[in-house]
Amino acid sequence: MKSRNIILSLAIMGCTAANALTLQQAKKLYSEGEFGKALSTFQGLVKKNPGNASYNQWYGACLYETGRKAEARKYIETAYNKRVTDAARYMAQYALEEMDYEAAADYTDVFADRLGENESSLSATAAKGYNRLKRVSEMLGNVEKIQVFDSLNVDKSNFLKAYKLSKETGSLNSADILPAGLECNTPEVFMPQSANRMVWSVADSTGCVRLAETYRLADSKWDHATLLPASLNDGGDAAYPFVMADGTTIYFASNGDGSIGGYDIFMSRKDFSTGEYLNPQNIGFPYNSPYDDYMFVIDEMTGIGWWATDRNQIPDKVTIYMFKRNDVRENYDSDNDNIYSLAALRDIKATWADDADYASLKESIESISADTDKPDDEFVFYVMNGVRYTRFDNFQSSEARSLMEKRVALASQLADDKTELKRLRAAYANAKPAARKKMEQSILQLEHKVSDATKTLANIDNNIRSAEQSAIDK
Repeated sequence: MKSRNIILSLAIMGCTAANALTLQQAKKLYSEGEFGKALSTFQGLVKKNPGNASYNQWYGACLYETGRKAEARKYIETAYNKRVTDAARYMAQYALEEMDYEAAADYTDVFADRLGENESSLSATAAKGYNRLKRVSEMLGNVEKIQVFDSLNVDKSNFLKAYKLSKETGSLNSADILPAGLECNTPEVFMPQSANRMVWSVADSTGCVRLAETYRLADSKWDHATLLPASLNDGGDAAYPFVMADGTTIYFASNGDGSIGGYDIFMSRKDFSTGEYLNPQNIGFPYNSPYDDYMFVIDEMTGIGWWATDRNQIPDKVTIYMFKRNDVRENYDSDNDNIYSLAALRDIKATWADDADYASLKESIESISADTDKPDDEFVFYVMNGVRYTRFDNFQSSEARSLMEKRVALASQLADDKTELKRLRAAYANAKPAARKKMEQSILQLEHKVSDATKTLANIDNNIRSAEQSAIDK
C-alpha cells in the first residue's frame, strides 16, 4: 500500500513537471501577449528570487495586463528601480491613468532613453503602449485654451437629458426614434433641425460598432441605413456622433488606436463631392483623458460647447462639462507653468478668463430648459416633411391616433422580444450541445416573431402617415 502511494505521488509530480512552463516558454508567451498563461510561472520565479529585476518586471506586467494593476505596482516599481527598460513604460501608464500627465511625460522620457534605438524590438503590446504615451506627449504641446464655465454630475443612465440645445443645433434622441428594423448600440441618435438625417452607431457583421446614417426620402420614409467608413473607427468602436450645422463636420467618440484610453473625442469632415471622410483627428486635451470622453456638441446659436466624461470615476455618474466655444482654436503655450493641470482639467476655475462673466451663457441654458420643461413625450413619430409628433393629441385623424396606440404597444413588445432574443443568443453561445438543442426552437420562434412584428410595424407606420395626410388635406 505504501509503495502504491509513493508511485502515485511520483506520477502526480511527473504530471506537474510536464505541465509547468520553462522560463523560455513563459518568456515566449509573454512576448506574444499571452500574459495570463505566463503569469503563474513568473509568480513562482519571483517567490524563489524576489530580488531578480527581470522576474519582477515579467510578473508585474502579467498582473497589470490581466487587470490586477494595484497588485502589480510593487513589482513594476522594483523593476523600475533596478533600471529595467519596460518598467518605465508601465510606470508612465500608471501615471497616465492617475491623470498625472507630468509624471507620465517624465517616465516616457526615461523609457525612451533606456530603449535607445531598439524600438523595432518591442512586442506588439509594448509598441502599442509606447505609441499611446508618445501621443500623450504630443497632445501636451497642443492643449486648447477653453473656458469651462460649469459642470454637472448626472446619472449615466439618462445623461442626454442634461444637454440643453437650441433647436437649430439638432437633437440628441434615444434609439426609439429609429425606424422599425434599425438597431442601435448606444443610447444616442443625432438628428439635425431639418429632421432629414439620422446618425447613430450599430454593430457590423464582425461585431465592431460603426457609425451609421440614413436620410429621409421624398415620401417621408427613411432610406436604408448606410455604414460610415471603417476608417473613422481607427481600429476600435465608434459611437456618440454629432454633426455640425454645415452637415459635413462630425464629432464622435472612438476607442481605436488614436485614443489615449477608453473613448476619445475625434473630428472628421465629409467631402460631399466624393462621399469620403477625412482622416479623423483626436481633438486632444483638455477634452480627452485616459477614461471615456464622448458626446461632444457645439451649439453655434448659444456659443456653448458640451461633452461628457467618466474621468472623475463617480459610480453610476457621468460629468458633463460646458464651455465657451472658440471661433478659432487657440492653444496654451507649452511652457505654461500649469499646463499639466490644465490638460487634466483639475480645476475649471483655472480656465476662466480674468473678470469673465458667464451669466449670459448660463441664462441661455436656463431659457432653453424653460422651453423644454414640458411633459415627457408619449412617443416620437415623424409624420411627413420632418413634422414631429410626440403626443396622441397631435393627430388630426382619429384613425391615425388609433393606429398609433397599436404602434406604441407593438413597439414596446418588440423591444422586449429583441432584448430576450439577445439574451437567448448569448446563452446559446456559451451553452453545452445538449442545452443548445433545447434552446434552438425558442430562438427560432422568437426570431420569426421579431421579423413579423418589424414588418407589421413598418406597415402601421405607412398607414398612420396616409391617414394623417388625408385628414390634413381635407
